Amino acid sequence: MRTIRRVAVGVAALFLAFAPATASAVEGVGPAAGEEGASAAAYEVDRVVKGTPPSSGVQCLSVTGAQACFENYGDKWWVKDTSSDGASAVVIWDNYRNGSLYRQGECQNRMGAGSWGVCNKNYYEGSNLQFRVCVADFSEGVLVRCSGVGSVTA
Repeated sequence: MRTIRRVAVGVAALFLAFAPATASAVEGVGPAAGEEGASAAAYEVDRVVKGTPPSSGVQCLSVTGAQACFENYGDKWWVKDTSSDGASAVVIWDNYRNGSLYRQGECQNRMGAGSWGVCNKNYYEGSNLQFRVCVADFSEGVLVRCSGVGSVTA
């Protein structure tokens, strides 16, 4: 029985390794821009707290089912689930300082459709952030779909 479980786990791991990018594992998604390498710091996973985004001063990306905006003043990620599909919204970001990957992480909105939430971060002034917004099915551990990569300066 243990041999069968080991084979099943091995097959599942191989499947995930070669699955399309839209079916990535959620809890360790990796670099937002799809780049190699990991920073020395741990991958940061935050959950939003309910809030209302400002009406201006944000840069946003959208994909069907999710929207994410970066507010430079205060280094805040605003994330909204825009679809009643049972999935959630997540922004995945990479932070570059002096051209080198410095930090990575994600901000998850699991509050349900129509809800805006915020993750308050603290980045070095002038550092670069590359990010994408995705629809995530946390019950299955997969990303359903993601936007292209956006870039902002902190």
